[in-house]
Amino acid sequence: MEKSVINASLSTQNLTFRPGDAPVSFEVTVNNDSDRFVNFQIEMAAAGETRNTGYRWYQLEPEVAAAKPPGSSTIFQIFVFNTPIPGFVGTVNLMVRIFSPQLAQQCRLVLRLKIERDNRPTHLSVELPVREFQVYPRNSVDIPVRVRNLGQQPTEVVLRFTGVDPSWLTGSAERRLSLDPGGLAEATFQCQPPSVVQAPSQNYPFTIEAVSNNGYPTSAEGNIEVLPVGFIDFTITQKHLKIPSKSAWLPDWKSDTASFELLFKNASNLNQQINVQVQGRDWRKCSFKKLPEITNLHLGETSKVILDVKTKRPWVGIGKTLLLEAKSELSDQRLGSTDPATQTLEVETLPIIPLWLQLAAIALLAALLAWILQPRGVMHTRSVNSVRFSGIGSSVLSGSDDCTLRFWRIGADSLDPDDTVTSTERLACDKSQQPKGLMAITDDAVQVLRFMPVQNNRAAVGLDNGVIELRDVPSGEKISELQDLKDPKAKGDRVFDLAFTSNSLNLFSGYGSGKVRVWSRPATNSNFLPEPRVIDVQNTLKLSGFQVRALNLSPDAKTLVISGNFKRFMLWQWNLTQSDKQFSGLSVQNLENLDPLVGREDYIWGLAFVPNSAEKILATSDSAGFITIWNLNQCQTLKNPNPQEKFNELNCSPLDRWSASKTSVRSLAFSEDGNLLVSGGDDGRVVVWYLTPQHKLDKTKAAEGKTIYQSSKKINSIDLKTNQGTMIVSGGEDFQVKLHRIK
Repeated sequence: MEKSVINASLSTQNLTFRPGDAPVSFEVTVNNDSDRFVNFQIEMAAAGETRNTGYRWYQLEPEVAAAKPPGSSTIFQIFVFNTPIPGFVGTVNLMVRIFSPQLAQQCRLVLRLKIERDNRPTHLSVELPVREFQVYPRNSVDIPVRVRNLGQQPTEVVLRFTGVDPSWLTGSAERRLSLDPGGLAEATFQCQPPSVVQAPSQNYPFTIEAVSNNGYPTSAEGNIEVLPVGFIDFTITQKHLKIPSKSAWLPDWKSDTASFELLFKNASNLNQQINVQVQGRDWRKCSFKKLPEITNLHLGETSKVILDVKTKRPWVGIGKTLLLEAKSELSDQRLGSTDPATQTLEVETLPIIPLWLQLAAIALLAALLAWILQPRGVMHTRSVNSVRFSGIGSSVLSGSDDCTLRFWRIGADSLDPDDTVTSTERLACDKSQQPKGLMAITDDAVQVLRFMPVQNNRAAVGLDNGVIELRDVPSGEKISELQDLKDPKAKGDRVFDLAFTSNSLNLFSGYGSGKVRVWSRPATNSNFLPEPRVIDVQNTLKLSGFQVRALNLSPDAKTLVISGNFKRFMLWQWNLTQSDKQFSGLSVQNLENLDPLVGREDYIWGLAFVPNSAEKILATSDSAGFITIWNLNQCQTLKNPNPQEKFNELNCSPLDRWSASKTSVRSLAFSEDGNLLVSGGDDGRVVVWYLTPQHKLDKTKAAEGKTIYQSSKKINSIDLKTNQGTMIVSGGEDFQVKLHRIK
């Protein structure tokens, strides 16, 4: 038999206690008969006791003894200050358990506790089965209460709910109950916080007090947490300003500042502090001053921030438009960002000397030199964001920040604006446009365009204001437009990418809010239905600030790939019968194992599938300059261990991965046979990469790729056609649309 190394004794075997009188105590002496340093702990239980973690009836001194050497003793003193069994009178056995975390033994001792009847009036026990509650404004929550008569006489009980505004309670703040001796009754209080303006998101402690007609009152405490809800609306009274603000006939060298009025409306239940940061393409050319620096925004209030943008004006020349982005930062980001998170600002700077004062000869010479030196294909007046070949590869369509769509004919070795296409309008984004090849003027900057696969004489155009325009090609006539009218946040939600199914009956659109909308129509000769299905990727992944920057549909039209910031892509196994709230087919592939330092500003920009391949070979490009090749058929879907999450983890191993640039690679395109991959990015290069039959980089041909075009500005978009030889078209921030042929 194993020798006991824990020996203990009690200072007494019997104890008498009367509730309401002074506590009674006894000592437990514990001897360490082991061969090492150990510490001891004590637990005590009463026979017939109902365990309640919120009810304490004894106290230990000390709670836990310090480690003692072999042969030493530890003395615990135990105070009994309450009855272990409420309402019980008589003798009960107490079990004292002595144990040590370092030893695999324990010791048990028994003490008899005699409980005498107290002389106090009958008292009550009040219990909240749930102490913590969460609720949104205007929603209701039920708060159950249990009250027990611990005495031997019947009693009348009044329950009172205190601590929160009485107007929050549905019905009376009191409940009246009759209880028999030892009886138990339950009651419910219903609490409904008012509107978001009247119910700030915070904790609201409350108390349930029970008062009887023949005893002392007692109470229980709980807490109601009003959850955050709502949004912060971000608007600008005027997005386009000039310096100077008024036209002057004489030189004005003092004007160098444009003042924007930024408005923030708090439609949430969170008090906020708002800081505005300025970014965008031309932010380094300006200096900024905000008044106030930090804006306090209380519930229901609208606050104004004056943003002064100061820039240096040239003495001579023509006006230049600086593109900026005002980005708001919230002190409390539980609701994400403002709506929208950023606003585009335009500052048109005019020269100090008015144009009419500049010498005509110099102006004529400058215009002549500009015409001579201007590369062919420069027709847009701002950055080109999207270029696409038509289905038969005989023409090209381009869209730009200048709010225009241009149509180009492909010659033997050139790309020429179509002579037969001229829009009746000439002013786009407040700028006059060249009429030649001008197919249409859009309502806002063009982010993306796609030809319809079946109706190749039509194109879908995604705009900065959240609208998708469907236009006839090449007439430019607007057939219809798509915008989610049921979503109040859809206005201004930038459309970053579009993808059609091969039958053109379904259109996927990706937005800056992190949403994907699916537009459907019953037949190719009918219009798209006005109410799309919406997939909120940002909310599903719980990634505040996530933007859908790229979409691509697998050749079998069963897998939609979604990518954006935080350097991850998602696979959605979609079907027409799937409802808006079903996410069983959504899987996420993180690139943290390839690049562990991933943040909000790390993007997967480009997505491209090998056409007509059953293997689902996908190429991705990112903001670190890497191109990665994946076989999606070899990916494993790992079931999410958290059943409340609406997505699964994806485990994909890349077929190949290489550094294509030191900066972002924004656009990718495969040849029909999958042997060529073309990329374009922020380094201004259009590069052709040769691949092996296993879809890996063929290092025997050109390990660093073959650069076929170099620009001083970023390349935003490329497309590739192989039906008339290998042709590549590119568009970028040099305002050009360029055609490249590969022999």
